[in-house]
Amino acid sequence: MNLVLSFMAVTLGIFAAVSPTRAAEIWGRSRLEKLVPGERALYLRCCRVFGIVLCLGGVLFAVDSMIFSNYHH
Repeated sequence: MNLVLSFMAVTLGIFAAVSPTRAAEIWGRSRLEKLVPGERALYLRCCRVFGIVLCLGGVLFAVDSMIFSNYHH
């Protein structure tokens, strides 16, 4: 189950990092439409950073689940 969650986190993270505009349109269309161009660029940058962090978190969670699975009770 942990690997499935990790895979989903990595997939969503890559999607948000590669295409932050499309991800922002899907996840926050109403907020994106209300922003002025300067704020929109910052919002998209934050969306890209969120995608990178989500992807790295998914990878670390998968590694933790595979390597340290014998140590959990």
